[in-house]
Amino acid sequence: MNRTTDPHHPRRSARGRLAAGVLAAAVTAALLPALATPAAAAPTDWTSLNTSFVERDGSRLVLDGETFRFSGPNIYWLGLDENVGGVDYPTAFRIADTLDAAARMGSTVVRTHMMTSTGQDGANPLAIMPALGQMNEEAFATIDFAIAYAGKLGIRLVLPLTDEWEYYHGGHRDFTTPYGLSSADFYTDERPIAAYQAYVDAILQRTNALTGVPYTADPTIMAWELGNELEGMTAPWIDRQVAFIKERAPQQLVAAGRRFDIDPDTLAAPGLDIVDVHYYPPTAARVSADAATVTAAGKVYLAGEYASTAASPALLEPLVADPNVTGMLFWSLFGNNDRGGLVPHDDGFTIHAPGATDAERARVSAITAYAAAIGAVPAAPAVGTPLITAIDRANGINTVRWRGAGGAVSYRVERTIDGTAWTPVDTGVLAADAGSATDFGSPAGAVYRVVALDAAGAVADLSDPVPTETDTRVLVDPLESWLLTEAHDDLAITPRADGTSVTAVADGASVTWKQDRLSAAAFAVSGSVVVESSADGSTWQTAATEAGVGGAVVARDLVGPYLRVTLAAGATLSRATIWSAVDAPSGPPAAFGSTSPVPGTVDVTATPTFSWEPSAGAAYYRFTLSPQADLGNPVVVVDGVGTTSITPTVSLTAGQRYWWSVSAVNGAGTTATSTGASDFLMKALPSEPLVVEDFESYPDDAALQAAYVRNVGGGAITPTLTSNPDSGSQAMSAAYDLAGPGYAGVVRTFQTPQDWWGYSGLELWVQGTPGDDVTVQFVTRGTYWETVAPIVGEGWQLVEIPFSDFAPPAWAGEAAFDPTSVTQIGFYLGGEGTGTLLVDDVTTIVAAVDPGPGTGEPGTGQPGTGEAGGSNAGATDAPAGDLARTGLEATPWIVGVLALLAMGGLLLFRGRRRVHG
Repeated sequence: MNRTTDPHHPRRSARGRLAAGVLAAAVTAALLPALATPAAAAPTDWTSLNTSFVERDGSRLVLDGETFRFSGPNIYWLGLDENVGGVDYPTAFRIADTLDAAARMGSTVVRTHMMTSTGQDGANPLAIMPALGQMNEEAFATIDFAIAYAGKLGIRLVLPLTDEWEYYHGGHRDFTTPYGLSSADFYTDERPIAAYQAYVDAILQRTNALTGVPYTADPTIMAWELGNELEGMTAPWIDRQVAFIKERAPQQLVAAGRRFDIDPDTLAAPGLDIVDVHYYPPTAARVSADAATVTAAGKVYLAGEYASTAASPALLEPLVADPNVTGMLFWSLFGNNDRGGLVPHDDGFTIHAPGATDAERARVSAITAYAAAIGAVPAAPAVGTPLITAIDRANGINTVRWRGAGGAVSYRVERTIDGTAWTPVDTGVLAADAGSATDFGSPAGAVYRVVALDAAGAVADLSDPVPTETDTRVLVDPLESWLLTEAHDDLAITPRADGTSVTAVADGASVTWKQDRLSAAAFAVSGSVVVESSADGSTWQTAATEAGVGGAVVARDLVGPYLRVTLAAGATLSRATIWSAVDAPSGPPAAFGSTSPVPGTVDVTATPTFSWEPSAGAAYYRFTLSPQADLGNPVVVVDGVGTTSITPTVSLTAGQRYWWSVSAVNGAGTTATSTGASDFLMKALPSEPLVVEDFESYPDDAALQAAYVRNVGGGAITPTLTSNPDSGSQAMSAAYDLAGPGYAGVVRTFQTPQDWWGYSGLELWVQGTPGDDVTVQFVTRGTYWETVAPIVGEGWQLVEIPFSDFAPPAWAGEAAFDPTSVTQIGFYLGGEGTGTLLVDDVTTIVAAVDPGPGTGEPGTGQPGTGEAGGSNAGATDAPAGDLARTGLEATPWIVGVLALLAMGGLLLFRGRRRVHG
């Protein structure tokens, strides 16, 4: 018997029960029709759209006689996942949801590390090969499903067989370390070579348990890759492994490559089909140059990984017309999380499609457009179906939680009381990454559903409705994993293309949940089942059950925290919905006070993080911020705050005093902070520019070169002192050579961080080659920001750049702009050739107080957009309805700067830089 702890187990000692029959009508009326589709007992149709193998014709790929070019993602975790609170097998839902997302982006090929699955010394017990020479059949379940599902979508796979790096899923050291060898011996010692080949052979000899198709006979597997980013490959080793694989899989292709550049041994390997090159970051010029090199050697070119942060028309559109570029695979794609929201993964290159932010949506759009332009247009799956996973009730207030629907752009939550009329409980929509919402009304007997909306705002699909009753919570378990169960015995999770169920492999198979104060449960079943409950987990009481529409079974009057379903052999169970009682609030929330910022705080430069004491009995908090002591005309009101702090996304006016207050709310009433409204004063704008760098303090070239250090990843660049005849002052001259990396730059780190708050931008004098661009980059609070300034004409010129023109570079990911602690400034050039860049007198620009039209107050803008807005841009208004996203995590924008960005835009031609010759 396998046992898992239920992480959602409510720790309450009291037990209670719903009044007899109170929930019955709601369950019968709302739930049973929703479960009309029984758990599938018939086998799933795994017919693949991939009926022909992709073949190599010299330096191109062909499919059914036509050139085959492709776009797609890396989805490295399809076999074994590190993003589930540990390492575990991903659910069939997550695999299907993310492959669906790939198909909607026009992907016809996916690269995945699911065959890179090895371990040693118990470090990776879930791997295909947990120890040298041992194979784990269980590890193939998710792999078989991923291959079968990809085939149904017409997606093909590139599969690395080991890895250079010691990630959680293993790598080539798992073949050398057991022999006491170094990693380099992997390519030369016969023992690890034989062990690797035995591992590869076991994979190649496998037959997919779902489709019945041998791996080597499945056109869905387009290519086997010798390994991910292998750094030490030798020509003999490559030739030997290519021959080994092709002997066993003659209809499939073989790929190889190393990190960042082209391995010359791959170009010379006669049997190798595909050369894989990786880019962080990519440029169109470098991709085309590498593709030309690879195809000149008679190989197929594949950008097997490129930083998704660089996905843009500037990168991809030039590659459409380059026939040498066969494949472009970005890193990397994730989908909806099993219990709600989007799967978190923080490597800086994560994409969720269709996207949760403007930047992410722009990348998805660019990748999708590229796929269409090269003719990769697979049939896009329909928008998926959302699933309510829980309705939590705390202190009289309901919070609805749901698992997202693939392809949905946003959601709406609706409720009904009479079972017929559905009413939106908010007037807006909830973003793709929402996952939870609080119903501030929470009427008794409410039945909820989640509506998935497409890009046009139209209804794409509806969740099954889930009923509630006064002072109950609801847990929905789709049984795609054992995460929520207490125990299970003689049951197997059976993935299907249209869902998942658990199947009894013997009579008496059972699954058990533990939920305090059980009251009722409903199950989607096929076959014979018995429902029982228990106060102690050993003495069981058979529950009275009612058969519903489509084979649903409802049990009421349950006792104790333990719930068990016992199944006859062959019976299936595909969903469990469990109701349990919770305590009602005994009165309004307890008294509490605010903590920060303390009343009377002055010289505030950034949107404060507002914090307060916890209030006993609070279901949520309501935050109000206003420029008036009576809290009238609030700048922002946020309902449904689930923590005791908030940093609202709102722009405040420099020199303005503000007041803020918090109220604790539950189902019985509201309690305001005992300290009342607290005030703070924003800092006034600076009136004089700050000298960032004037180059006057350096006595000689050596001192300048000690301060301005070359970026060692770039080309040669040497800073020396020169004069600026226009100003009669000292300046920097940087002679550069862009050969090789294609860029060069110098960076100065300030001994004491500079505070640029309150300024609207930078100005500097430059001189260089007309038509070239200089990239100005700075680092503030650990985040990088940069923009490109063109060099126009001969001689010295003054360039003014508003902060709204700066954005994080593509390789750095998104960040919040906070210029209160600038630690570095750098100057870069890119492209080809040699030249000299001169720089002098870098200063900040004092913002002009220029009110926005008709507002009487400064406007706002956002770094990196150059857009101006009204004085309350970014503020969250008081909700017109009674539902809002809970657990608000507002971005900590530096509001003083935000308020100035538009002023800088007005001064500098509405956000465009001004150049003076």
